[in-house]
Amino acid sequence: MAIREPSRLGRQVTMGLVLVGWLASGCATPTPEAALKLGEACTGRVPEAVGATLSSATLPSVAEPPQVDRPSITISALGDCAIGDLHYGAGAPGSFAAQLAAVDDPLSYPFSAVAETLAADDLTIANLEGTLTHHKAWQNPVFSIRGKPEYAQMLRLGGVDLVNLDNNHSHDYGVQGHEDTKQALTAAEVAYFGRGTVDRRQIKGVEVVNLGYLGGPAGTRKRVVADVARERETATIVIVSFHWGVEGFYATHPDQRALGRAAIDAGAALVLGHHPHVLQGIETYQGRHIVYSLGNFVFGANSQPQDMDSIIYQERFHIAEGKIESVTQHIIPVRISTDKTQNDFRPVILGQDEAQVVLTKLQKLSDAWR
Repeated sequence: MAIREPSRLGRQVTMGLVLVGWLASGCATPTPEAALKLGEACTGRVPEAVGATLSSATLPSVAEPPQVDRPSITISALGDCAIGDLHYGAGAPGSFAAQLAAVDDPLSYPFSAVAETLAADDLTIANLEGTLTHHKAWQNPVFSIRGKPEYAQMLRLGGVDLVNLDNNHSHDYGVQGHEDTKQALTAAEVAYFGRGTVDRRQIKGVEVVNLGYLGGPAGTRKRVVADVARERETATIVIVSFHWGVEGFYATHPDQRALGRAAIDAGAALVLGHHPHVLQGIETYQGRHIVYSLGNFVFGANSQPQDMDSIIYQERFHIAEGKIESVTQHIIPVRISTDKTQNDFRPVILGQDEAQVVLTKLQKLSDAWR
């Protein structure tokens, strides 16, 4: 993925916030054609055409500055992924299992239209909604989600590296189902976090930590603040995922705002949210971003969703001297289904006109935070 590096002529202090259709950092709004070019951040770079007109004979001799290690790390985030069916609908017409039975390569199918994009980043994070188990004793009489353990390979083949397990469907099939899910993910080489598990990893020599929480229980805020503060002692980038909010609501709940801001105040570099199954706004708070709801992504538990709008949220962290120097934000509009009339569980990146509709919607949802 072509993402422009920040200018190295000096320390970049303006944060380029690109929503692929609008800029929130003081840059002029680009044309639709320019907006669809990912990574057009506002960096203050001198255009090459201008620089080419300057004769080297007219410039004073300046010693080359020492090279400083400035890695850039691109994180992609996806919303709710249910790679299975509801306990009462598996195999029925239009179900996730029925759709997989109709394609040649079922394990590659769900992420096949976005795998190339996700493979080009440094880390892709998703919320795994449901279980991967053969265990049959479901716990939730209304919505219990289950997929086969081998479905974990869908994530790996699709470019998903890491999943959150701290959500309201992680124990749909009890403790056994949850343990089976973790074993399936490990076998597929997909990491997980949440429910007491912390993911710590080195990316380009930078320590990145992911923490996950179910947003509702009492005491969550205190736990989040303590955990983030602890991880920030050694980690450069701490990302916090919350399963929070009200299903089907585009507006954020005050508890979401309180928790998200508390995580940022404690030192989190990015907050990601899911559970409402629809997009919610993005807030810039203390120079960091709170993505209140990423919506659905590959969502096998609903064959007829009313809202198919979604995004691939990307944030690129520019690191200098062991600290986050700046961040660049990218939004890639997605429809969660190739078929517009029924969910076929294969998200697709939208073309320019449809993408602009999603971006306008997201901008309106985010206006409250601007």
